[in-house]
Amino acid sequence: MEDEIRGAAQHREAGGDQIEQWEAEKSGLEGQRTDRLRKRGQAEEACKKLGWSLPDSPQAFAELLGNARQEVENWEQRSNTNREEQFRLAGEKRDAEAAFSQALKEVQALQRQPSNIPADMLEMRRNIAAAIGISESALPFVGELIEVKPDEAEWQGAIERVLHGFALSLLVDERQYSALASHINTTHLGQRLVYYRTGRPETWQAKPIGANSLVLKLNVKEGTYADWLQAELRQRFDYACVDSIQSFRSADRAITREGQVKHSKTRHEKDDRRSVGDRRNWVLGFDNREKLGLFQAQAQEQADAIARLGGEIDKLSDQDKNRAARAMQCQTLVNLQWQEIDVLPLLDRISTIERQIREAREGNTTLLQLSEQIEKQKKLVDDADKDLRQATRAHDSILDQIKTSTQKLESILQDASIVPLTPHQVSGLDERFAKQSDAVRLDNLDKVTTSVERALNAEIEEVNRGIGACEKEIEARFADFKRQWPMDAGDMDTSLASAPDFFAKLVRLETDGLPAYEQRFFELLQNQSHQNLAALSTYLNDARKAILERMDLVNDSLGQVPFNQSANQRTYLHIDASDRQLVDVKEFKQEIQQALSHAWTEDREFAEARFLALRRLVDRLASQDPEQKRWRETVLDVRQHVEFIGREIDESGVEVEIYRSGAGKSGGQRQKLATTCLAAALRYQLGGNDHGVPMYAPVVLDEAFDKADNEFTALAMNIFTNFGFQMVVATPLKSVMTLEPFIGGACFVDISDRRVSGVLLIEYDGDRQRLKLPEHAREEASVEAS
Repeated sequence: MEDEIRGAAQHREAGGDQIEQWEAEKSGLEGQRTDRLRKRGQAEEACKKLGWSLPDSPQAFAELLGNARQEVENWEQRSNTNREEQFRLAGEKRDAEAAFSQALKEVQALQRQPSNIPADMLEMRRNIAAAIGISESALPFVGELIEVKPDEAEWQGAIERVLHGFALSLLVDERQYSALASHINTTHLGQRLVYYRTGRPETWQAKPIGANSLVLKLNVKEGTYADWLQAELRQRFDYACVDSIQSFRSADRAITREGQVKHSKTRHEKDDRRSVGDRRNWVLGFDNREKLGLFQAQAQEQADAIARLGGEIDKLSDQDKNRAARAMQCQTLVNLQWQEIDVLPLLDRISTIERQIREAREGNTTLLQLSEQIEKQKKLVDDADKDLRQATRAHDSILDQIKTSTQKLESILQDASIVPLTPHQVSGLDERFAKQSDAVRLDNLDKVTTSVERALNAEIEEVNRGIGACEKEIEARFADFKRQWPMDAGDMDTSLASAPDFFAKLVRLETDGLPAYEQRFFELLQNQSHQNLAALSTYLNDARKAILERMDLVNDSLGQVPFNQSANQRTYLHIDASDRQLVDVKEFKQEIQQALSHAWTEDREFAEARFLALRRLVDRLASQDPEQKRWRETVLDVRQHVEFIGREIDESGVEVEIYRSGAGKSGGQRQKLATTCLAAALRYQLGGNDHGVPMYAPVVLDEAFDKADNEFTALAMNIFTNFGFQMVVATPLKSVMTLEPFIGGACFVDISDRRVSGVLLIEYDGDRQRLKLPEHAREEASVEAS
């Protein structure tokens, strides 16, 4: 540094002070040159972007600045106009987007179902139906159930105006009314809703409707609500569809094709907010294809408008951006002066100073040598300074690394998620890191750690594969158990999640000591099963025997009353019971006998096989399957095992006729057979096992023997009397004479005007077995009977 200072003093003494002044002036001029060149570059760049040329004279530059100022002023005015136009177009685009969104919503709603109801109403119904747990079809809109007849299409616009509100109403039946009313009461729907509780149409005196009534121009969809809708339309919407304004004025309620509505003599309405022929607002009809086409066309029209408006807005935006860019370049020029970009005078002066310095140095050898020494010293100083700065940067970088590493280490040490290693884990990791080919250093720590992790992951995968194989083997054992003992397995599945249940069952089996109860099982199998099967077999046999014994009592009673009687022959009815030989019954009895035949065997395997057979039989008897229930009733109901055949025999025991049914017999024969079998059936059901009277004896016959002759009447009464029944008979007067010997009293019932009835008791002569009737009454009865 001292050499440099001393050299600088010698340099000034040798004439270097003048050169220093020139160099100082040159340095200042070079700074000005740099600034002017920078600003001149800005001006040239701005002129290039504007498509102009940078002038070479002050006068031309001043003219250029005037043009730039004018363009800036014009840009501000045009920018305001442009923005206003963009705002207007943006508003139109928002309206078009809203209209497109609504049209698209309508299209989607119309495509989902054939309804003409607006999409927001359909969405509201869908939400309501989901909330109360019913289908949307259970809540129809009125408009979905009504359409204008095709040949009345010219009236649809006007009819739509009259029925619009009614058509947007929901219909709900009695079953869903309570849930719907509660939900709507507690829910904010966000729009207006009318719903009707339907049921039986209210009854009123139906008034006639005119031939031009609105009601006659409608079709109502068949279904649950058809009657209610027809009644409602007739009551509320009997508007006359008139062709002239004179007819409109004279009618009580009327509409015109143009959409004017007369609700009463005083109230009139014409709502032209929308065209009467605008099909997009129509809500009636069973089919919506036409309305769908209109909304699709509207959606396409709005989409085209959105695209067009978007293009116009982008075009105006691009114009505004271009004008703004030009205005910015013009403003750059306006901010400059000619003196700030004129570099030629500076260049000339710098060139003159450089020539003067060069001439001064070339003429002074001492000064030239001193200058060279000074330059060398400066270079040494600059190199030393450069080395110092590099060392300082390296030192700062190392300090930053140390700081970053320290912070990272502290962060890791404070991480709560890091679990402290056990001594075993530390030992295992140390062993694994020691086996790595590279020694662990700070620069290769990540690489060595990755290698150790890879090895650990490979071992974990191997262990997991082994665990998976074990799980499959365990699940296979579970499946074997469930397949071999399904009843014990119950509802347990074969997944590993059921392992606790299986292990609990294993513990229970081991602690219960099942083998110790094996002998008890076989003893119960021998004793209880034999006793129960024997009891069942005895029950079936005793029940069949009881049927035969009771039929003997019935036949004894039948043998006391002739079935047919003539001058030459007297016959009696005898009922035989015979086996039906049903296959199911035969097989069931064979299974019982087979089970009983080996009940006392000591062969354990045979006993287990017998137990399985018994379990199948018991399961079948306990099954609730309809087919198995029918089988159970067949094999256990002994009454179905036999059939009854009527045999007509004479006094000598010769068979005269066989009755399997009443087919092929006359009406009188069938009536006689039916009466005899009825009495026999009652005796069978109500009689005991001896010849005593039935447990329940009264038999009531209404309209008895009204079409039967006296012979059959006497026969039937004899049969019921011999069977021990007490007869209560309601019969016309003509049968009284025939019934007298079989009754113990009588009364006469008379009904007047189908409202007033009276009863007259008639005395009975027990000795003569006849009623104490006046002779004229007995004669009238005889005449009626004949």
